[in-house]
Amino acid sequence: MKLASARESRSERRTPLRRTLRKGLASTILSGASLAVFIPALAHAADAPPAADTPQATTGTGMANGMSEIVVTATHHSESLQKVAISLQALDAGKLEQNHVASFTDYATLLPSVSFETLGPGRSQPYFRGISVSGGQASTVGMYLDDIPITSPGSNPEVHVYDIERVEALSGPQGTLFGASSLAGTIRIITNKPKFDKFEFGMDMEINKWGKGDPGGSLEAYMNIPLTSNLAVRLMGFVDRTGGYINNTHGIYNYQSVPITLDNASLVKNAYNATEEHGGRAAISWEPAPDWVITPQVTYQYLNSQGGYNYDPRVGDLAVHDYSPTWLKDHWTQAELAIKGHIGDFELVSATGLFSRTYANANDYTYYSVTYDQLVAGGSVGSYYTNFTDKNGKYINPTQQYYGHEHDKKFTQEVRLSTPKSWPFQMTLGGFYQYQRYSYDDNYYIPGLSSALNSGVPDAFPPFSPAVGGVYTPDSYYLVEQDRHFKDGAFFAEGNYNVTPTVKLTGGVRYFISDNGTYGFAGTWGSADSSRAHQANGTQGCWNEDNSVLYGKFIHPSRLSCINVNTGYHETGETHKASVSWQFTPSKMVYFTYSTGFRPGGGNRLANASPYKSDTLTNFEIGWKTTWGRHFRWNAALYYEKWNGIQYVVIPPGYQGAGVTVNAGNARVYGIESDVEWRPITGLTLSANGAYNDAALSSNFCNLQSRTDLTIRSTCSTYGDDMAAAKGTRLPRQPRFKGSATVRYEFALAGTNAFLQGQVLHQSGSTSDLDVSNDALLGDTAGFTTFNFSGGTKLGKFSVEAYIENAFDNRGILSKNTFCSIQYCSGSSRSYPTKPQFFGLRVGYKY
Repeated sequence: MKLASARESRSERRTPLRRTLRKGLASTILSGASLAVFIPALAHAADAPPAADTPQATTGTGMANGMSEIVVTATHHSESLQKVAISLQALDAGKLEQNHVASFTDYATLLPSVSFETLGPGRSQPYFRGISVSGGQASTVGMYLDDIPITSPGSNPEVHVYDIERVEALSGPQGTLFGASSLAGTIRIITNKPKFDKFEFGMDMEINKWGKGDPGGSLEAYMNIPLTSNLAVRLMGFVDRTGGYINNTHGIYNYQSVPITLDNASLVKNAYNATEEHGGRAAISWEPAPDWVITPQVTYQYLNSQGGYNYDPRVGDLAVHDYSPTWLKDHWTQAELAIKGHIGDFELVSATGLFSRTYANANDYTYYSVTYDQLVAGGSVGSYYTNFTDKNGKYINPTQQYYGHEHDKKFTQEVRLSTPKSWPFQMTLGGFYQYQRYSYDDNYYIPGLSSALNSGVPDAFPPFSPAVGGVYTPDSYYLVEQDRHFKDGAFFAEGNYNVTPTVKLTGGVRYFISDNGTYGFAGTWGSADSSRAHQANGTQGCWNEDNSVLYGKFIHPSRLSCINVNTGYHETGETHKASVSWQFTPSKMVYFTYSTGFRPGGGNRLANASPYKSDTLTNFEIGWKTTWGRHFRWNAALYYEKWNGIQYVVIPPGYQGAGVTVNAGNARVYGIESDVEWRPITGLTLSANGAYNDAALSSNFCNLQSRTDLTIRSTCSTYGDDMAAAKGTRLPRQPRFKGSATVRYEFALAGTNAFLQGQVLHQSGSTSDLDVSNDALLGDTAGFTTFNFSGGTKLGKFSVEAYIENAFDNRGILSKNTFCSIQYCSGSSRSYPTKPQFFGLRVGYKY
């Protein structure tokens, strides 16, 4: 399946209200100069007098009027967010709860520098600051659960957000402390750990419903149990059912090349994309000696998602015509062993992780077959794409379906040693190793193909069954059966030194070794019959050449017994970081950071395609973190990024969706991020954040040399002939502007602590593909604005809350997707909407 995502329309049309909202949000969030002039004065005026020029720690959800402090571990040390000299957005437990965050899309929506593409739960890919072109085998963003990377390109595990301490989003290449696909940024989900000193219990129950869809609900609970003074257990479990909102409506299609009619009457269903999840987490903390804590932890989740999350505007609002079942079943387990202690005054941290995931899904693939039916009927391709007859000479339905099965395994080990805090300089030294193996079985199959014959075969071949059966179905027309491995090792060091009591220098280097490879088979019967294919024992060819044999011609006794892909890639390199920060008052800091990121290259499986090289990202950033009195905070960063050797997937015409990864040139990003929070009076909190990213090519992106020479032209100048996109073309998927503003008022009501909250979120549109011709076929998306409202109260240990998200059911589109190459399937593209209107009632108890 080819996934292509949304872009901003170059001739975007907005209503006066949208234009006003966008300008208002941008001015609220990004005009820091005016805020710096008059808001601090008001903040100081509200302090009579200010007790200190530092934040007052609060829970973030109580009635206190001082600013809450968020402690983060982005530098592998516990520090106030306001003291960390990097661009970092953090959502603590209070913010997560206030915004009803339960999944990736929930928190990604709140992070202004993060855009993403997704096909639904468990099938998402985040991007930072416009570094968002689809390509390469590795992600541009590292996903971490505590200290362990769980990144899976294009399909990151869906971590249920409950009993979570915070979510950290580190914008830009981190240079030193994070590798494992952290080219453009890192997202860390930090879980709550067992506590030795108190018993805790919490439970939350929710009922909810989509405005135009089905109801759902969830039950979540956690418990912290101190067993002894040095041994504690923490448990979390949940069950969650989310109703559907996409309708599979009645559709009929009459094939043009064969006398077959498709009718999906048996699959018609309203709200067909319901999702069920359950899982939990268990952790034990043991302190065997003073300053030593050992914490093993296991997380397990299961996801059963029915239907699809994209809709077809041609069919209707939130509606599709699916002709075959679509579903996803995804279960994964992560085990982590964290050891923290001191050797003398040195701090030692060891993090070991094991990850296992099984991922199976089926997709409707009708529109690929419909596209080729039209090509056959028009004489563009041979009839052997659609004309298949059974043993009685009757045509069989040529509609392809998709079934994929994936099994992932990861092992991770990181060790860090930090110098004593009493030393005049601080340094962290470490080593990292990760081994990953992905086993893919992708079956694009036609039911009954293994017992059917084709017609019109080229080269005057007699009719035969073109099935290349895998281990899951004998009817595959196109089979991908591969193992991919990734080995990553690194040594890193980062240190800082206070030149003066207020000026700190930080520097670091990460030296890494990367090794990856792909082994297996991909293709049709022609691929099995080519000179590149061989059996596992080395015998040339995987196709029975005896013309009297009509069925079972694919020589495939077991998985990976036919090989036509065997690529490997090895690379070493360095990433760097250097920064200087000036803490010119105890609560105000300005910093400059230079950092680099790296993503390794890899091999291509198509013949005549060279390996693609690594791409690199260089970041220049100046930022400030300021708190004014106890009631106003303003952080911001300005940055310039250079992205060299962009990895991008090109699907050559006639390659049936098989792509080749190329280095498509260079790009640059100019941007600004900002967030503000102001508490002008007791109980009232005004907050806003936003990011503006101008991301575009800084060199021409040239076409391939030819259909037989799958390398990029060295120079190009004319669209369509030798150029795919000119210098200055926008990078896809990233809105130029994304931001939100929230008003929250907490007050006493009849002896309870009540609140009301309103929120507006806005993002501009984005383009859909880096290739200009593909982008024109797929089309861009327009900007949109949504509103959320909530209210509730707390009485002792009990709480109750009602909320509505996307209150006015604005149908914003986040991405547009096709089910085969854009050149062929743009006419059947589907759109992934922002969350439709959604409302719920939540009741909680915390002890």
